[in-house]
Amino acid sequence: MSGGGENAEKLTRMANQIAAFFKSYPEATAVEGVREHVAKFWTRGMRAAIVAEARRPDNGLDPAVVKAVALLKESQPA
Repeated sequence: MSGGGENAEKLTRMANQIAAFFKSYPEATAVEGVREHVAKFWTRGMRAAIVAEARRPDNGLDPAVVKAVALLKESQPA
C-alpha cells in the first residue's frame, strides 16, 4: 500500500474518532462539532486529503464526517 493510502486510512480513523465523540449530540451539533474541530486543528493538507477521501463512495467515513466535510468545503475560500 502506498503512503497516501495509509495516510487516508489514518485521517479516516481520526475523523471517525472525532465523530464518535459527538455521537451523543443532536446530528446538527455533531456535524458542526466535527467541522469546527477539523477546521481549527487539522492542517490545510489534512483538510484537503479528507475532502478528497469524502468524495470516494467507499470512504469508510462516518456520515457526520461526510456532512462536516461538505460544510468545510463550502466555508473555504475558492
